[in-house]
Amino acid sequence: MDRAMKHFIIGARSGFDESLKAVGEGYKAGQVTKDEYANTLRAYQDSREDMKSEPRARAVTFWD
Repeated sequence: MDRAMKHFIIGARSGFDESLKAVGEGYKAGQVTKDEYANTLRAYQDSREDMKSEPRARAVTFWD
């Protein structure tokens, strides 16, 4: 389970939503520490912020 959580943390730090949810569940189950979860959440938010761009926003609007 530790190895799986480490991979979910890597995914969440890269901005993957499902991985962040899995890390949150791991935190609730006691498999992830509060510090690990907090650091992962900050890295997730930074990653998502880095992905924002005007062309991407227009594409999302177009496809929705």
